[in-house]
Amino acid sequence: MKIFPFQAIYPEFKLIASTDSFIKSVKNQYGKYRKNGFFLRASQEAFYIHEIERNGRKYKGLIANTDLQEHISEKILVHEKTIASKEQITMELILDRMAMIKPVLVAFENTKPLDLIFNQVVSTYKAFYETEFEESGIKHRFYQISDSKTIEKICAQFTKLPAAYIADGHHRRQTVINLYNSGQIGDLQNKRKTLLTAFFPFSDLEIHDFTRVADVFDLCSPTNFIVKLTKYFKIKTLKKPAKPAKKFEIIAYFNGEWISLKWKKSILSKHKDSPVLLDAELLDTYVFKKILNIADISLTSRIKYSEGVKPQIDVINQINADFKKVAFFISPVLKEELIKVAQDKLSLPPKSTWFEPRLKNGLISSEF
Repeated sequence: MKIFPFQAIYPEFKLIASTDSFIKSVKNQYGKYRKNGFFLRASQEAFYIHEIERNGRKYKGLIANTDLQEHISEKILVHEKTIASKEQITMELILDRMAMIKPVLVAFENTKPLDLIFNQVVSTYKAFYETEFEESGIKHRFYQISDSKTIEKICAQFTKLPAAYIADGHHRRQTVINLYNSGQIGDLQNKRKTLLTAFFPFSDLEIHDFTRVADVFDLCSPTNFIVKLTKYFKIKTLKKPAKPAKKFEIIAYFNGEWISLKWKKSILSKHKDSPVLLDAELLDTYVFKKILNIADISLTSRIKYSEGVKPQIDVINQINADFKKVAFFISPVLKEELIKVAQDKLSLPPKSTWFEPRLKNGLISSEF
């Protein structure tokens, strides 16, 4: 993996009264804030250890500029197809800012040498800057690495990584590749074509699910829906709220009732040759397409998604407020499944993974 230090753009916190409100607005106000002095430019090129403290746990990753060729050659693998309309929106934002204001999040398998460097930096360096979000209490710290010896050590270790995997930022990645190829950003004579990247080891990332909330009972009655589900599932009524105990179980909530849905062996056997079989994919195929007649999951407005990290009561209240809706709670995608999908050049279904901790717009940026 070929990576480079970069000259960071970061917030001038002396001018920022509320981190929450500033970061929420920076997506559309970056140019204005940059012009008015709300951002500073680091005096030198460097790497940064990004430490995120959330719920008593600390997560560490490296912020660097990555050689764009690592993405083009797919040494950094993807697991999601991009949508042209979303690429267009991302392109307009990047061209307006002429900057990447949030790194692409990339996961990799831990190595002891990199763990040692990351831990040593955090334990011995003073934070270059830090901030805390008022609402969540999550803290972000950045440690600048500018000495040439440590930079060389990190670069040497990254050249040994056999592969890495995009966790979040597929559209930003593809858009930057398109813009560089078309000559709309960067100097054509500049050999360093790069993409701002946050490298976090899998051990410092959590993969969560997305809960599906679907409009159902404008098409059929609850009783009729249950009858249709019996074609694909073994069904059991539950006495209290729950989440799936393991893969191939889905928990549904509607009409004040909790139901366990376990895929029948006859359904699973149809997919025995699939390299990776996910509950989200099966749900799309048998419930949303076959029962609800939704031809394209990615285009429908009948299905909404809720991040699995949100309190379950939020989804319960949503269902209780709208008699048409059903909530489907599924198991998170496993790290091994994500890697397999990426290596086999397959794609996960829409809204399959929610990664924690979350990177934020505007905390560290790189201008083109």
